[in-house]
Amino acid sequence: MVTKSAANLNQLLSLMTVAFNELSLGMTNGWIAPTLNMLQNPSSELPITMEESSWIASLENFGTIPAAVLAAFALDIIGRKFLLTSISLILFLMWAVKIFTRSVLVLCLMQLLFGICVGINNATNSLYLAEISSPYIRGVFGAVCVTSYYIGIFFEFIVATYCSYTSTTIINTMVTFFALASVLWTKEPVQFLLMKGKYTQAEKNFAWLRGCNIDNENIQMEFERIKQNVLAENLKKSSFKKTITSPANYKSLFIMITLYALVGFTGFYPVMSYASMAFSSSDILTSNEFTILFGLGQALAIVPSALFIGRFNRRTIILISLSLIALSHSVTATFYYVNSNFVAIPYFPWLIFTSITFYASVYAFVYPAIFIIRGELFPLSIKATGGCLSIVAYNMTNFFTTKVFLYISYHWGIEANFLLFCFMTLISTLFVYFFLPETKNKSLIEIQEMLEKTK
Repeated sequence: MVTKSAANLNQLLSLMTVAFNELSLGMTNGWIAPTLNMLQNPSSELPITMEESSWIASLENFGTIPAAVLAAFALDIIGRKFLLTSISLILFLMWAVKIFTRSVLVLCLMQLLFGICVGINNATNSLYLAEISSPYIRGVFGAVCVTSYYIGIFFEFIVATYCSYTSTTIINTMVTFFALASVLWTKEPVQFLLMKGKYTQAEKNFAWLRGCNIDNENIQMEFERIKQNVLAENLKKSSFKKTITSPANYKSLFIMITLYALVGFTGFYPVMSYASMAFSSSDILTSNEFTILFGLGQALAIVPSALFIGRFNRRTIILISLSLIALSHSVTATFYYVNSNFVAIPYFPWLIFTSITFYASVYAFVYPAIFIIRGELFPLSIKATGGCLSIVAYNMTNFFTTKVFLYISYHWGIEANFLLFCFMTLISTLFVYFFLPETKNKSLIEIQEMLEKTK
C-alpha cells in the first residue's frame, strides 16, 4: 500500500544531500561580498585592487560554463549520485585550502573551482529532485533546496562580517564536511537505473522512494509507465533525427535556454557580489551590516515561496515577480541618478537598501519556480543536455554582467547597470507571457505529452 507519510520521509532523506549542497554553495557565494569589501581596505591581510575584485567575483560564472557542459555528458554516464558526491568533496577540499592561502591567484583559482561545483550542481540538482519526488511535493522540495541556498548566503554574511578570514574558512570547512556526510542518504533515481538496464535496482529504489512494497499494484503500474517512457526516450536518443525533430525537445530547449539567459540579465549575481559596495553606510549601520539585512530579506522571502509554488500556477508567479523586479530596478536607478546629479536624497542609504533588497527578495521568491520548471520541462532524451545548456546561457550572462558592473559604474554611474537590468527584465516578462507553459500538478510524462502537441 502507498503511504504518503513514508514516501515523504524517504524522499526527504534523499532531499537532504541536495539541500546540504545548496547550503554550502550559498555560504561560498555569500562569502564574496563582505570579503571583497574587507580586502579592498589597504590595511587588510590581503589587499586587492578593483580589477582583482572583479575577477574574484566573476570567475565563478566562468568556471560554471565548462562544468555544465561536462555534466551534460556525465549525468547519463556515471549518474546523479556520483556527481552530487563530487560536489560535496570538492567544496570541502576547496575550503580546506582557503584556510591556509593568502594569495590572490589562489583565491581566483578557488573561485574558478567553486564555479565548477556550481555548474555540476545546477546541472544535477533540479533533475535529481524532479526524478525522485512525487508530483504533489515536487514544488515544495524545489523551494526547500533554494531556501537552503539563501539561508547559506545569510549565514555567511554574518560569519564573514564578524569573524576573521581564518575563522570564516574553518567554519565553512566544517559545514561542507557535514554536506559530504549527507551523501549517505542519496538514492540513485529510477530513470538513470532504467537507462542502464538495472531494472531490479530501479524497482527497489522506486518502491522505497514511494514508501511501499515492490509488489504494490499502483506502484507496479506507475513504475511500468516510467519504464516505457524511458525506453521510448532511449530510442529517441539513439536517433539524431528523432531528437531534433521532436516538438517536446526543441520547444523545451528554446524556452529554457532563452529564459535562463534572460534571467541572468536581471542582475542577481553582480548585485550579490558587490552588495557591500552598492550600499552606503548610514549613521546607524555600516555597508556590511546593510549586507547582512540584505541577506536576511532574501532568506525571509523564500519562506512563503514553497506555499505559493504549491498552490498557485508557476507561470503566474514568474510573471508577477518579473514585473515587480523591473519596477524595483527602475526605482533604484532613479535614486542613484537623482542623488548623484541633482540633490542629496534624505535617508538615501536606507532607500537604496530597501529598493535593492526588495529586488533580491523577489528574485529569491521566484527562483524556486524557475528552478523546478527546468527539471520538469525537458524530456529524458535531452534532460541532461538541455539543463546544462540552460545553465551555460545563465552563467554566460552572469559572467558578463558581473565583470562589467564596476566598469559601467565607474564610467556611466551605477544607475546605468540598473537601467540595463530593468530593460532585460521587461523582455524576460514578455518572453514568459508568450512562451512559457504551465507545469503545476503535471507528471513529467504529462508535461512531455503537452509539449509534443502542435497547433
